[in-house]
Amino acid sequence: MTTIIGIISKKLKDRGLIPVEINRLIKDVANIMSSGKYCTPVCVKQNLERLGWEGYVLDNNILELISLFLGDQEMYRKEL
Repeated sequence: MTTIIGIISKKLKDRGLIPVEINRLIKDVANIMSSGKYCTPVCVKQNLERLGWEGYVLDNNILELISLFLGDQEMYRKEL
């Protein structure tokens, strides 16, 4: 069975990222999305570019997968 994080990792590795960069990207997306205000995919990408990420790294598909992954993580923490 393939996991969401596995799919995210494969897609980002195909774009040239190494594991430590993948972890950092996911953390940066989580921080942007948890800022308390609604943020569109364009807004997320702009914020990532301000943090130094290249525009090609994240597409809407990968962003949606990261959102699902983060949502699963949040549900897991609430259950504990």
